[in-house]
Amino acid sequence: MNALLEELKGRQGELYHLQTRTLPVEFRSGKLESIKSKELEGVALRVIDNGRLGFGTTTNVKDGHGLVDAALATAAFGEKASLAFPAQDDFPSVDTYDQAIVELSERDLVELGEDLIARLERASSEVDINLSINKVVETVKITNTSGLDAKEERTSILLSVDIEKAREGDIFLLFEEAQASYLNELQVDRIANNLIQQLRWGERIVPTPSRSLPVVFSPAGAICLLLPLVVGFNGKSVFMGTSPLRGRIGETAFSTDLSIADDGTIPHGLRSSSFDDEGIPTAHTPLVSNGVIKRFVYDLRAAALAGVEPTGNGSRSGFRSLPKVGMTNVTISTGTHSQDEIIAELDEGILVDSVLGLGQGNIISGQFSNNVAVAFKIEHGKIVGRVKNTMIAGNAYALLKESLIGLGNERRCVHGMLNTPTIAVDGVNVVGQVK
Repeated sequence: MNALLEELKGRQGELYHLQTRTLPVEFRSGKLESIKSKELEGVALRVIDNGRLGFGTTTNVKDGHGLVDAALATAAFGEKASLAFPAQDDFPSVDTYDQAIVELSERDLVELGEDLIARLERASSEVDINLSINKVVETVKITNTSGLDAKEERTSILLSVDIEKAREGDIFLLFEEAQASYLNELQVDRIANNLIQQLRWGERIVPTPSRSLPVVFSPAGAICLLLPLVVGFNGKSVFMGTSPLRGRIGETAFSTDLSIADDGTIPHGLRSSSFDDEGIPTAHTPLVSNGVIKRFVYDLRAAALAGVEPTGNGSRSGFRSLPKVGMTNVTISTGTHSQDEIIAELDEGILVDSVLGLGQGNIISGQFSNNVAVAFKIEHGKIVGRVKNTMIAGNAYALLKESLIGLGNERRCVHGMLNTPTIAVDGVNVVGQVK
């Protein structure tokens, strides 16, 4: 057992050790601005003393001097803890490490950025381009007084691009990103093609009527509909009674075309791992099956409060934070038509790719109300131009139950955790400026 855990003298304890190595490369206005290699390493200790939870952290990973005393001191004022740290378990075999990412050099990342910028500048000479690429290699190790000893290496790469196209009386801002845990799955071509297409669509600005309309949410834009669900299926929210889904397992709460799962075992998934940040095996957890609510997700604490088994959804934001309930890879079922085919079936509507002020409205109830950032008008099955000064509003739960038009046939990983296709719904309240 780790020497720090031995200092606990019979108390329950858990050590979380995180080492992160990052290589961010930044371009500003199309030119290389910075390359900064960073390394962060630290240890967190959770203890249970006299039935209360204590917590301490340190970057002194050699001997952790003072860490045990600090954690025990906070336990005197900590919350009551009904959880128990897990024993060693059989973890699923999950691919989380790509040597190709590890071997990426600074020059490799710079060339990737330069090639993409050149491609975008050839498509439009009027754009100002900012681009960032971040290579991440991390090692997670968890040990505890119950005998757990788990270790895993994980890799990822993030590429993000934002574009500004300014003309007299108009500034058009675009953003695209791609993330992957394996280098050969980084969708650079998709980023380029989407941005070039949106630049073309945005050449013309068209008015938006103010009335109820069909809205096609691209995978990136679908966060409007899915963020309330991420909150609603959180086991802590369910236990506390703030989730509108409490007590509704077995109920048909969504369209029968919709199925949703949280899956930390997806091969090469961005948030896939063999174990969560508390040492619980990750799993495929069905949340919705053909519209029917099946389960919620739990970390150790929420599971103990609710009297259920944890689902492998303990998540930390670095070693300095306590675990909380967090989704892994939220996977939405697909349909049979592409985004273009869904658009082609609409006489009128809006294609939304991003919104401003995400989370505005009553997210717990599912209500959203957002100004669009990037959106386009659909007329007679075609994109006819870009819309500005337009707001959309609705209730995600109601729209996904009663007004689902269709789901796209291809998923994208967006916002770090959503694996979602295009989602088209009817009856969204749209308010726009009509000229």
